[in-house]
Amino acid sequence: MKKWMSVVLAGLLAVAGLHSAGPVDSPGSTEPRVEVAKVLTNVGFYRSPGVGERFQRALKGETLYTRDVHVALPGFKVEIEPASKKVGVTLWGNLPELSSSPVLESTVIFHDTKAYDLDVTLLRGRILLTNTQEKGSAKVWLRTEENAVELDLEKPGTQVALETYGRWPAGIPFYPNRKRGDDPTRSWEVFVLKGDLTIKAARTTWSMSAPPGRAYFYGDSVNGPHDGGPQPVKSVPDWADPKAVPDKTAKLMTEVVAEYAGKMSGEDIREVIGGYFKLAAADKNQERAAMVRKVVVTSLTALDEVQTVVELLNTSTYPEVRDSAVIGLRHWIGVRGGRDDLLYKLLMDKLGYSKNEAGAMLEMLHSPFDRGAVETYQTLIAFLKHRKQSIRELAHWHLIRLEPKGAEIPYSASGSEEERAKAVAAWTKLKLAEEK
Repeated sequence: MKKWMSVVLAGLLAVAGLHSAGPVDSPGSTEPRVEVAKVLTNVGFYRSPGVGERFQRALKGETLYTRDVHVALPGFKVEIEPASKKVGVTLWGNLPELSSSPVLESTVIFHDTKAYDLDVTLLRGRILLTNTQEKGSAKVWLRTEENAVELDLEKPGTQVALETYGRWPAGIPFYPNRKRGDDPTRSWEVFVLKGDLTIKAARTTWSMSAPPGRAYFYGDSVNGPHDGGPQPVKSVPDWADPKAVPDKTAKLMTEVVAEYAGKMSGEDIREVIGGYFKLAAADKNQERAAMVRKVVVTSLTALDEVQTVVELLNTSTYPEVRDSAVIGLRHWIGVRGGRDDLLYKLLMDKLGYSKNEAGAMLEMLHSPFDRGAVETYQTLIAFLKHRKQSIRELAHWHLIRLEPKGAEIPYSASGSEEERAKAVAAWTKLKLAEEK
């Protein structure tokens, strides 16, 4: 990803001024709210003072404050200048079509500091840090919700990218009201793109350098840092390569900007979504239209508008909307412990799901399935006929991943009852008849 990505999708949610009800959760803080940075980018960036406080669009030149939750939407690249002006900050949103990384939105909280050139909490997503000084090192106190480390960007121009994301491991079922500490696994990755980096965590220090040096480091909340420490790699990730040629997807997104920029405005989420979907439906370039719908859905999950995402999953006739909703919801419940409970209750209290239906939804968002168990396929195939489209879609989403041959079986969760019955018969023949 490169310069042209800084303006990708400028005409979508950023121009629309889409507002949401605000974060459903974030780390608590008693620190004073003070000026800490400025925005250098005009698109794709939102902020909120905290839980329940509406997300507002942040425009180029605006001041950012400590304690606030700052979000770069999926697919957007947002540049920020901290008060020290010694470290450049880029929040680098992603989409599945842009890189293989599992991150989507990038979300941070800035903190006031005199001891460091930057103090920031990376809640999720990708952040790029650059030593912007003419001489000397730049020191960053980087926090996650679990830990904190000191980063020393040793030379001017040193550049490091960090990613963190959460997910429920395969095989872990859903059950309500989990005990405290029974949370999704949090993973992190560090990529040194230029120069040299030193990481200090408690009594341990690691040295890293750009490719072909020890430029890659990873770990998670279960196993800690990789036992071998930073690993040597030959090159930077594809998404960070400034010499990479834009692929078909990147070019398509550039077309989206040209076609959709400035065509919608307003603050009501449903009106904005409906407007963009209507425009996309009339677009003769169906690949471009599908990309618009994907960005809208993943941006809704980034802004915690999961009720709307579930409704789209349950009603949309567009497969890319349903697929993006599944990916977004799985990502959303993996961000922090307790989010699966929030979604479970929302399904029953706001959307009319029965207890069994809500439980089935969360089970499939968790992926507890045993690939080798016949019961897995019996359950998922039966769900292909369920009365709820959302449950049908999740069942099919899992089936074609557990058994790729099944992708050849025609099926749409929004299709007719007769079409679904044919698919069930074909899946039964493929996976269950062989067990008899």
